[in-house]
Amino acid sequence: MRLFNRFYALCAIAACTILYSAWFLTSHNYGDIVPLRSGQFQTAEQFDHRLVVFGDSWSDNETEESQGKVWTDWLCEMFSCHQENLAETAKSVLRGKYAGSVVDNAELDVLGRLSQTRLGDFKTQLQYWLDAEMKLVQGFSEEQIKSRQERSIFVVSFGIWDIWSLVSKDYTAALASIDHRVEIIMDQLNKLSHILSNDRLKIILTQSVDVTFLPAFSSAFTSQGDEYKNAVKLLSHWNNKLRDTAQSWDKGTIYLFDTNAFLLDRIRDWQYYAAGITADSGLGTNEDPGWVNVADACVESEAAIKVMMSKDKHKACENPEKYLFWNEMSLGPSAHRLMATEIYQGIDGILLNAKEES
Repeated sequence: MRLFNRFYALCAIAACTILYSAWFLTSHNYGDIVPLRSGQFQTAEQFDHRLVVFGDSWSDNETEESQGKVWTDWLCEMFSCHQENLAETAKSVLRGKYAGSVVDNAELDVLGRLSQTRLGDFKTQLQYWLDAEMKLVQGFSEEQIKSRQERSIFVVSFGIWDIWSLVSKDYTAALASIDHRVEIIMDQLNKLSHILSNDRLKIILTQSVDVTFLPAFSSAFTSQGDEYKNAVKLLSHWNNKLRDTAQSWDKGTIYLFDTNAFLLDRIRDWQYYAAGITADSGLGTNEDPGWVNVADACVESEAAIKVMMSKDKHKACENPEKYLFWNEMSLGPSAHRLMATEIYQGIDGILLNAKEES
């Protein structure tokens, strides 16, 4: 009897250990995030125009999601460019949810470092690209290298996952972390200029968005009052700091895109339309794409176990192109297209066709 009791006790302990481990991984995302990008990266030897992308999940064009092209894909189509995209996304194996890169992995908390640091932060992505580019251009003439750089535009698109990681942190510490992250962005741009020996770089720099508008916000944070206020104030600090430092940068031309204003205009377009109001700005017509939902996700992420047990892994909404958000943290297909259109119009004559304008 004693032997059987000991056996059952050991079985019970083992079962409890397995259940606890599963709970811990699921609730804390501890070590179960798998980067989606793989393979050896190389820069192109020849191109007419090139877009080099550093960023997070909003710019990553190699995810498992089926929402279609991201805004960098659309932008490249508009001026027939070759794209070298190093933006990264990770997927939680157990929870089925996604995460994107941040500016500096060292700023993530302990639990975040053990999972999300499997993604390349801005410094890692930039170094990865520089290593590939420097290897390729060995033996190129100065004129060839100069021509490559003149036909290259660099995208730096971070902030959403940075602010997301700071919402529930001590507010004073979060502000200091934002200052540090923005400084790193500019330091890395200085590094890019120095290594390329080029003080006429062409940069598209995107500001962040108000994460409280993301479908994931209400379910991710429980103390809505404080965390809502913190999120809004952190966004303002991030965007103001980024704008101020970008304006004083002297190593090239920066086109700063107000991503939050873009997102708000899409939401207002639907709200005005629903209220029967047409603004002088044109908002309220709801013509393109004709939104039917600007608050909810078209596709909700599901835990891996639930997905495995279901025949319908990702059931999308009926009209994905009319949803502002694809999943809880990402833009939908029409929003990506419209964002690319605004950026293309903004850079034309500044980063593109600048010689003709001067």
